[in-house]
Amino acid sequence: MSFVATAIIGGSIIGAGASILGSNAIADASQAGTDAAIGEQRRQFDLNRQDLAPFRETGVNALGRLNNLQSGDLSDFFTSPGFEFIRDEGLRGIENRFSASGGALSGNALRRLNEFNSGLASQEFGNFFERDSRLAGLGGSATNAGVAAGQNSANNISNAFMNNGINQGNARASGIQGVNSAIQGGISNYLFAQGLGKG
Repeated sequence: MSFVATAIIGGSIIGAGASILGSNAIADASQAGTDAAIGEQRRQFDLNRQDLAPFRETGVNALGRLNNLQSGDLSDFFTSPGFEFIRDEGLRGIENRFSASGGALSGNALRRLNEFNSGLASQEFGNFFERDSRLAGLGGSATNAGVAAGQNSANNISNAFMNNGINQGNARASGIQGVNSAIQGGISNYLFAQGLGKG
C-alpha cells in the first residue's frame, strides 16, 4: 500500500474518530444543560412550596377549627382572643357601672350580664366563623398555587428530558453520519488514488 493510500485511510479513521468524539461531547453538553435546567426547576418548586407553607398551614388550622364547630366543639370559639377580649371588657364595663351606682349584683345586674354574654356569643360566633372561613379559603388558594407550581415544574422537567433526548439523539446521529461520511470519503479517495496509481 502506497504512502498516499495509507494517508487517505488514516485520515478517514481520524475523521471518524473526531466525529464520534464530537457527537459524544455534544451529547454530554446537552445532558449537563438538561441536568442544570431540571435542578433549577426543582429548586424553584421547592422555594414555591416553602413560600406557600405558612398560608397552607393557616388554612389547615382554620379548617380544623371549623370542623370542630361542626362537631359541636365550641372551645376554639370561646378561647379565641377576639371573643375573650370583648367579653372581658364588656363584663368589666357592666361591673364598673353597677359598682359605681353602689349596687350589688342584683337581679337587674345579672340579667344585664346574661343579655350581654348571649348577644356577644351570637355576634362574635358569626365573626369567628367568617374569619376562619376566609383563612381556610386562603389555605385552599395556597394549595392550588402549590399544585399549579408542581404541574408547571413537572411539565418543564418532562420537556427538558424530551428535548435532551432529542438533542442527544441528533448529536449521536450526526456523529454516526460523520463517521459514515469519513469512511465513505476515505474509501472513495483510496479507490481514486489506486486508480491514479494504476493509470
